[in-house]
Amino acid sequence: MNEYFSRVAAIVWKDFVTELKTRELFSSMFIFALLVIIIFVFSINLSIVKASEVGPGILWVAFLFAGTLGLNRSFMLEKENGCLQGLLLAPVDRTVLYFGKLISNFVFLLIMETFTLPLFMIFFNVDLLPHLLPLLYVIFVGTLGFCAIGTLLSSLSVNLKTRDIMLPILLYPLIVPIVIGSVRMTGQILAGEPLTEMMNWVGLTLCFDVIYIAVSIMTIDYVLEE
Repeated sequence: MNEYFSRVAAIVWKDFVTELKTRELFSSMFIFALLVIIIFVFSINLSIVKASEVGPGILWVAFLFAGTLGLNRSFMLEKENGCLQGLLLAPVDRTVLYFGKLISNFVFLLIMETFTLPLFMIFFNVDLLPHLLPLLYVIFVGTLGFCAIGTLLSSLSVNLKTRDIMLPILLYPLIVPIVIGSVRMTGQILAGEPLTEMMNWVGLTLCFDVIYIAVSIMTIDYVLEE
């Protein structure tokens, strides 16, 4: 078991070192999320519409679009550098590669989201500090489910010529429950409701997190063989 975790950690460490050298993944995701927020700021009249009502949807649209860009690049970089074939030839379980990539994508997205939240507060004039802890929990749970199924589909689409188009087509219909739950919980948190009042949404999101991870574990061998 320790050997299994050490192999997962090795893949995570490789991705972190690569990102520190290039800074390509984080910078592209952050700039994309920033552009999405700026576009919505200038397209919505905040004197008529409350930022707390439209903000949750805009925030998660920025997270998901930027995250899709990051997921697409995670396996694509391995493919372009010739590392993917080497990883597949390594005498390790395929789930090691899946969990290594899942953790890397998850951490990169959380970092991007952490930098995006202050900009969201500034542009939409929304004070998130009183609701920061429950909001971070919702972001954590929602991002986990997004990365769980997104990492699997990214590994599936990496060998396709139309991978830039296929990943969103495959991913977005499957994450609808996660998106609905995350947006609803974020909206209720900004409205001042405690997390205990939205346990149905919390349970729904956590259930889909578990389902996505379980399905990925069961199918990753067949996906990577393709």
